Amino acid sequence: MRGSHSQRPEQGAVAGNTFGGPAAAQTGHGGTQVNNFHASRPTKRRRTVVVLSIVGAVAVFVGTVLAVRLAGTGSAAPAVSASPNGLSLPSDLNLPSSSLPGSPGTAAVTPSGEVASPLSASGPAAPVPTSGWTAPSSPAGGAPPAAAAAPGGPTVAATGAHLYRITPGHTAVEEYTGKDGAWAKVRGAAGGIFASATTLYATDPASGDIEQYDRGRGTWTRIGNPGSGFAATGDHLYGVNPDHSGVFEYTGAGDGWRQVRGATDRIFASATTLYATDPASGDIEQYDRGRGTWTRIGYPGSGFAATGDHLYGVSVNHFGVFEYTGAGDGWTQVRGATDRVFTSRTTLYATDLTTGDIEQYDRGRGTWTRIGGPGATFAATDDHLYGVSPDHSGVFEYTGANGAWTEIGGPVAP
Repeated sequence: MRGSHSQRPEQGAVAGNTFGGPAAAQTGHGGTQVNNFHASRPTKRRRTVVVLSIVGAVAVFVGTVLAVRLAGTGSAAPAVSASPNGLSLPSDLNLPSSSLPGSPGTAAVTPSGEVASPLSASGPAAPVPTSGWTAPSSPAGGAPPAAAAAPGGPTVAATGAHLYRITPGHTAVEEYTGKDGAWAKVRGAAGGIFASATTLYATDPASGDIEQYDRGRGTWTRIGNPGSGFAATGDHLYGVNPDHSGVFEYTGAGDGWRQVRGATDRIFASATTLYATDPASGDIEQYDRGRGTWTRIGYPGSGFAATGDHLYGVSVNHFGVFEYTGAGDGWTQVRGATDRVFTSRTTLYATDLTTGDIEQYDRGRGTWTRIGGPGATFAATDDHLYGVSPDHSGVFEYTGANGAWTEIGGPVAP
């Protein structure tokens, strides 16, 4: 619009009118005469006609300029590319075909060697949280109030020697006896179950409190308030409090807990080591319990799992599985496109991103082998792998023969 007003009709288009300026001099008939618009006063009707003519000319000019500008803007407007349902799909769904596993049987092997993975990058060590131990369950510890409890958490878990499940409706916890598909009830209602190599833990569905199972005595003992998640090494249980403001380690006495870290999203554990993800950056960090320090070892991942000796992570876009080298923040890619990873004490398993099939990693050979179809979840003792069917209707045990599984139990709580 500014450009339209800056251009005026050429002077003289209407009898040399100067729009209020000095009278224009005209030469003719041997002398100089004054412009008629100023020398003689026109009649009222004539003045009206002249004014209307001028206004009309300006209106036409402005209209033309606007039409041209609008036409130009319309032709230059970029087309909007709409995705299904109006959603902007993430780019990480476009996975390269070369990263997908091969045909059933022996899966495609990812070339070994260290790569610049989404899990690796240099950076400073994470700051050590300040001390000031606050037991999340100790009445005198100034713990935050317990969150409203609701059934939730894993419904299948395994120690080194025993498999456990929560029945539909979260009405009971059962242990697999290992004989003829028989299960024995070890507890009533539970929200979720967690396990270390030797010990089973469960959350109360009403209060959310965490309880510990003494298998020898067949008893349960409350050891703490609710948490957003729990993980255990061979000797220590850790929990993230409900508001994710800290990680606490169970002292092993009563309901005593001590804080070992500040704000945290999730925690994972191997037989000897605790890992945590930062809630702001998503980076994975490793805990040195002896020194009480945390060190950043990699970028965010969609999930992590550890055997007794090695930590593995799935990249955020599920493009690959990476193994932590144990030095600095070095990671090595060991597999292509993957949905989830699971581990036993010695073995890594992964589910195919496209088919959902479960595959087993032979670390010595660097190969992957398909051993079964999709499952809702998987858990492993030291020497057996178990899977829950996608509809949670049954529990199956892997026989050790490629693709052969045996059903050992009925439904499991979702």
